Amino acid sequence: MKTKIKSKRITDFKNDLVFKYLLSNMKDEQCRRLLKLIIEDVMDIKCKKINVLNSELNPHHISDKDMILDIQVITEDGELVDIEMQNSIFSKELYHRLQAYEARMIDHQVNRGDERYSDHLHKVNLITFINDIDKDNLVLIDSYVPRNEYGNVRKFNLATSYFVQLPFIKVIEKEKKLENFSRLEILIYILYHGLTHDIISLDNEVVTIMKDKMEQFNEDEELVLAAEKRQLVKIQHYHEGQRMHEEGKAEGKLASKKEDTLMLFKSKFPQEDNELLENLTLQQYDHIFKALIENKDLKTIKKIIGKIIQ
Repeated sequence: MKTKIKSKRITDFKNDLVFKYLLSNMKDEQCRRLLKLIIEDVMDIKCKKINVLNSELNPHHISDKDMILDIQVITEDGELVDIEMQNSIFSKELYHRLQAYEARMIDHQVNRGDERYSDHLHKVNLITFINDIDKDNLVLIDSYVPRNEYGNVRKFNLATSYFVQLPFIKVIEKEKKLENFSRLEILIYILYHGLTHDIISLDNEVVTIMKDKMEQFNEDEELVLAAEKRQLVKIQHYHEGQRMHEEGKAEGKLASKKEDTLMLFKSKFPQEDNELLENLTLQQYDHIFKALIENKDLKTIKKIIGKIIQ
């Protein structure tokens, strides 16, 4: 008989699967309260109705690079707002991806050739929880809207991005006691630190909900195993990205050195076919470039090309 391997207890709310579980089920009163709290306090609006458009939580989709909550809100003023929410880290790719999301969310609201854009368009917002800090913007919640060179917001702006910088909660901890935290600050504290002894001792609705949701999550063996695998997938994606970045840097350095060497070679030996400088290593290009600078003859250059450099 096979022994069933028991999964570890999950404690990290930043795990993508846990994060979506925490906020996606609108049939769950606790989920609704947390999501309403985040939207209202981050965006400074009042919600009349909230609908999560992709609430399904499939443990078999753990290889997806991003688990994004797709949300539609009707405010108390009757305004329609599309929101995408995710949990990520800062990178050039993230900034580019979020701008593409904004453009796509707006573009999907109108039909091609529609001359009455304003009849159909409504606001779009991106809320990204970041386990990182932009050192140029040291705030808990950093919001972005298009502005001109004088700092004026674009008229009738539709797109706004919000970055909730989780590590900044450590700064707030130095400024005031936990019992004086706002509801949103308590939620961010738990997302960043987890359910510490200090926070769990508070008599607070947000703490109770977060504790209940994590206990419920850990009761589902399939979800716990999926969360463990999801974390491994995220680590794998990170290392693949790092490897590709390093390979890209190496390829760029090789291409740059090759170009410099070819230019110098042509100036020194204009009658020679430069094909002999194709498909060399970075070390060979370095040695040839140095030899060309030192005005070595063609025989010396060809000797370097024919030599295998360790």
